[in-house]
Amino acid sequence: MKVRRSVLALFLISEAAVIAMGAWAYSEGRSYPGNGATMGALILTLPFLLERVGWFKLPLFMHLWAVLAVGLHTFGLVMKLYDSTWWWDELTHTISSSMACMIAALGLYLFDIHSVKIKVPRWAYPLMVLTFAMFIGVVWEVAEFTGDQLAGTRMQYSLADTLSDLYVDLLGGLMTSFLWVSWLWRDPSGELQSSVQKPLVRLLDRVF
Repeated sequence: MKVRRSVLALFLISEAAVIAMGAWAYSEGRSYPGNGATMGALILTLPFLLERVGWFKLPLFMHLWAVLAVGLHTFGLVMKLYDSTWWWDELTHTISSSMACMIAALGLYLFDIHSVKIKVPRWAYPLMVLTFAMFIGVVWEVAEFTGDQLAGTRMQYSLADTLSDLYVDLLGGLMTSFLWVSWLWRDPSGELQSSVQKPLVRLLDRVF
């Protein structure tokens, strides 16, 4: 399936930037930021591939949101901003959490409109989004702790740092909840409803 030009351009530019930052980190012998850039490049590839195979067209503003989240995180790792700038961690956590919650809310919305078996009342969206924000935040902190213990990554600085991350993850969830309640679930252009393509709809019908 043909990929939208705007998506293709955004994908190529963001991939080039993230890969360049990773290559720079590897050239200096810094494997941790290099590995982070590699993971970021893989994350940015996923929505492009889903559109390429004709399963899913992620709305462009969500593409931009994902690029911002991955780009700021990678830039912070490579430039050591997580160590030198106290608010960088809060900034990236807020943006990443809101982006992850946005995609989760989109998934709920698509299940709601395409499934006859699964229905999500609109009042439940904010509650589910906030629950997902805390869930994904806890999973991330557990992953950081595991990395610190097994690989000495030093991602967690203190208990206060961990709790601060969870607070801003919740803030990201609140931001997404506000956007859905005030604007997105009206879907005036139909972009959200049309994001899932027929092959994926047929697959979900068989599964659910």
